[in-house]
Amino acid sequence: MINNDSYDAEKLYDANYTIGVICSVFLREFGEAASGIISKICYERGLALGSRLGSGIQEKSFEAAVQAFVKASESSKYPAVLSFLTNEKAILHGTKCPLGLKGRGRAICEAMMTMDQGILERASDLKLDFIVNKTIAQGDENCEVIFEVSD
Repeated sequence: MINNDSYDAEKLYDANYTIGVICSVFLREFGEAASGIISKICYERGLALGSRLGSGIQEKSFEAAVQAFVKASESSKYPAVLSFLTNEKAILHGTKCPLGLKGRGRAICEAMMTMDQGILERASDLKLDFIVNKTIAQGDENCEVIFEVSD
């Protein structure tokens, strides 16, 4: 069962968790209109974060951006696991959601994943598409997201 009403107030010290809770409640209260706003702001935050990530990449490419993204995540409590990588496609897995979206539904996950899209786009200087195959937000045991270079 998806429960959009509950959150752990003790975890609100974590900015990512807090952003996830706020966006989840916003989506629940305002529906589809909120989804577009969440996606836009998360994407723009991703672009800002991607500027910093990209500044450490000597030769920008999709592969280099993904590898830098995964390496940066390794220092967090929620590391991404890279299971497949080519110069045009990456498959990433996660076992915990840094945004606290567990049980909050697929819609909020997809809206907020535009943040990672923005990070990777800015860090690689490429336009990307993504597909959420599995998501902890919908009750899957782990997340699986595919990023691909757009045509």
